[in-house]
Amino acid sequence: MSNDVLHLKNDELSIELSRFGGSLVAATWRGIPFLKPTAATGIATQRFGAEASFPLVPFGNRIEGNSFTFDGEHFILEPNTSGDPLRLHGDGWLSEWELDSHSGEQATLSYVRAERVGSPYVYEAVQDVRLDGSTLVLSLTVTNMSARRLPFGLGHHPFFPRTAGARLRARAKRIWGERTGHLPDVAGSIPRTLDFCDGNTLPAHWINNAYDGWDGEAVIEWPERQLTLRLETEGAFECFMIYSPGADADFFCFEPMTHLPNAHNMPAGTGGLVTLEQGQSLSGSVRLHLAPLARAG
Repeated sequence: MSNDVLHLKNDELSIELSRFGGSLVAATWRGIPFLKPTAATGIATQRFGAEASFPLVPFGNRIEGNSFTFDGEHFILEPNTSGDPLRLHGDGWLSEWELDSHSGEQATLSYVRAERVGSPYVYEAVQDVRLDGSTLVLSLTVTNMSARRLPFGLGHHPFFPRTAGARLRARAKRIWGERTGHLPDVAGSIPRTLDFCDGNTLPAHWINNAYDGWDGEAVIEWPERQLTLRLETEGAFECFMIYSPGADADFFCFEPMTHLPNAHNMPAGTGGLVTLEQGQSLSGSVRLHLAPLARAG
């Protein structure tokens, strides 16, 4: 793909953005990576997990049975990766985005999902990536272009470096268990080892859980790198996912989402999806602020 990787840079941040998947493939603050760089040099690949971060549109995570019923009509989706039987993370992350504008510190990409077999969704997604001093701003909008109204959601799927001392702070009200198929089980109180309200290191074991009742803010600290990342959202980001294979992994994912996984099959009004009529839009943004880690005392 020609002109695949776009470079955004200022005195604080350096970003590489790929038109494949609308994904970030590298991100550094003063030369220090704050996203895990892609394994592919310069070009994002179609292998899940190769990107440093990618947008979730028109929904994130999985839908049980690859099907859902809405407005009395039953829809069946097709898998979109070879490694998962369920359609994963929507369409945007596996599609080519068009470049609408690009300057030294800003780029706007768009993706149009035409009507086709395998999904009822027809939409346009627009992603704006902008540097503002030491802040990376990711803004995402989806517009329903289908003649039928449908439930939509947004999110981002960043891969953060996992170090031994990395700490996460994020306030939520509930956690969802994980069941077969990496789907949410039931919601409950948050156990101490998975409670990040006041800051906590990541557990050594596998974690792949959804949280809801989130206030839309989070902080990640890397003492080894003397680096702090403060994440702030605008829009209906009331959920997040945390994923890490375990202590031996060199990454973990903290995924802001406007809805819960499998919200398509939850009672109406409970999962966070937003119903859009033809021509209506859903928007949200995530701001990543980078700064030196404050010294205690």
